[in-house]
Amino acid sequence: MELIKTIKTISNIIYIYKIDNDLLAFKPSKNIEKEILANKLAKLFNIDTLDIKPAEINNKEGILMPYLKDSSLLMHYKKEMDKNQMRQLKRIILFDIWIGNKDRHAANIFVNHNLTIFDHEKIFQSGNARNFIKMDIGRKLDKNYVNIIENLLDNDLTAMQVLKRLNFGKEDFVNIKDEDVKNIVKDEKINNFLISRKNLDIRF
Repeated sequence: MELIKTIKTISNIIYIYKIDNDLLAFKPSKNIEKEILANKLAKLFNIDTLDIKPAEINNKEGILMPYLKDSSLLMHYKKEMDKNQMRQLKRIILFDIWIGNKDRHAANIFVNHNLTIFDHEKIFQSGNARNFIKMDIGRKLDKNYVNIIENLLDNDLTAMQVLKRLNFGKEDFVNIKDEDVKNIVKDEKINNFLISRKNLDIRF
């Protein structure tokens, strides 16, 4: 096992190792169970995630995942996103609001033709939906995103209403069945959390 490089993100350091001629990324994590569960839930949204597995390297627990060497982090992506990528980003934002992920930003989304997400330590957080949409990914979605979101935050609107005003279309919203959630989540408390939020009736 050879350490190739480290990548500093907003809240983490990702270590890139060469293991048996494969490049793998190791991210220290205190909530491996949440990382695995979020990957399964993302499939309900048809969102690409990295195949992950628990690992311990240099006395640090975390997750080991493929390193997408032909991709770049969204924070470093200089091209204009195409319609397919924009639609995927919208779906990611919806997904994060649903699972209560307060830590999605442009440093935990890989971009090539598609968008691939990782890093789900801070999920199942309750609170106002405004905390779940970061400005850096918002700017990728709409150049006027910051002005729009600031004008909407003080209104008594649901997350669904706000997202529609940000040009989310019907095709972006996914009809999640209770049975689908229950097949993935066995914890009743988490199950109730997700089912209660699935229509995004969350006040900003």
